[in-house]
Amino acid sequence: MRSGLLAILPAMVLAACVGGEPTPPGTIAGPAAAEAGADRDRAQLWWVPVQPYQDTSTRYLLETMLYRPPGAGPFPLVTINHGIPADKWNLRAIRPAFEAAAHWWVTQGYAVAVPLRRGIGRSQGDLAEWNDGCDVDDFLRLAYVSAIDMEGVVSYLAQQPFVDPHRIVVVGQSAAGFGGLAIAADPPPGILAVVDFAGGVGGYGDGNICGGEDHLVEAARQLGERGKLPELWLYAANDQWFGHVARRMFYAYRAGAEAPIHFVDLPPFDADGHGTLYRADPAVWGPAVADFLKTVPALAAAGG
Repeated sequence: MRSGLLAILPAMVLAACVGGEPTPPGTIAGPAAAEAGADRDRAQLWWVPVQPYQDTSTRYLLETMLYRPPGAGPFPLVTINHGIPADKWNLRAIRPAFEAAAHWWVTQGYAVAVPLRRGIGRSQGDLAEWNDGCDVDDFLRLAYVSAIDMEGVVSYLAQQPFVDPHRIVVVGQSAAGFGGLAIAADPPPGILAVVDFAGGVGGYGDGNICGGEDHLVEAARQLGERGKLPELWLYAANDQWFGHVARRMFYAYRAGAEAPIHFVDLPPFDADGHGTLYRADPAVWGPAVADFLKTVPALAAAGG
């Protein structure tokens, strides 16, 4: 893991007091089950190792679902990364989601990984994305903490023979959308673009931001000063978490970014559009994402 991400992290993180099913005994890195049939996008459980701390060799296995088109590949890779639920006391009950979104990406010719980060589901370790304050440094720290696990998944899967290591897209929802901005600030080789769905941290789900929305806008501005990848930001009109501050974040971020950054207003979805990527038909957001991919030359040829 690159030292640029690690420098911003504290030596220790807080663990969430959560219960639930642990990682199965004897678990090792790699595929843990046979592929499902082609009609289920070859869905397969994997355990993906990440090494988040530079000063230790400790690895954590992340529960990850993989999906692939027919054939041997190599396929371009997309990782779809989750947000952090408001209820942090039942994180171990969570299982990988985004099946409809994964299917859309498979139809575009991508291999898809849907990991659960440390301390969530059956992934090893403790929850690292714990906000113990409301200032801008906390928001930046949370972005980089998310990015560490997200990059670790990319690093491991890029070594697999069915993945094209030179054509990778990182998709993040909510906290992971904000984490994607940290990846764009110091991108590893092979990651060509970031897609941010409803990105943000510090929200309460009622339009309020921990410490006030100015802190979140300032964190976005600081990340934008280092932004190096093309990005697509998508927010539903009725996003109850970050919709009211999305445009402010976007303009603050784009002011310093080196690459093109695009914003798309999605239509209202359900009672809270923050869950659009989870629950909405991909027809709601797929055309905008497909158009964005066409603007990244190395990815345009991947579309189906």
